[in-house]
Amino acid sequence: MQKFSRLSAEFPAIDFQQLSDSALVELISRGNTRAFAALVDRTVAAVRAALPVETRINEILASSYVEVWWLAGCRPAPESDVTSWITGIVRRRAADASRGRPPDGADDALRPSTAELELATILGRPVGAIGVDVTE
Repeated sequence: MQKFSRLSAEFPAIDFQQLSDSALVELISRGNTRAFAALVDRTVAAVRAALPVETRINEILASSYVEVWWLAGCRPAPESDVTSWITGIVRRRAADASRGRPPDGADDALRPSTAELELATILGRPVGAIGVDVTE
């Protein structure tokens, strides 16, 4: 955890809302959690709208955004649209879930999945607060 807070502290004057999605992904690839939170907040509504109605939406979104966190430095086409890249990850995970494969770490509908817990930790937000600005 110390690594993430140290890296986030290196960018105190950046207005993340003014950065492009690609610039945010570049910062995320270096471990910047505030850039990640800005990208989640910016893209989650469009990404959620691309999902079919599903009971495990939060688990699918959480596991997808955790994948974005881990793959930010490996995005195959850095000039491509970031929201489309994330939507592709989400659609693949939704397709897996519809075939009976649970999202990563999902084993009990009453408990948060491992991915939901990991995303909450990365964002510094409560579990289930995907795309919710808890600073207001």
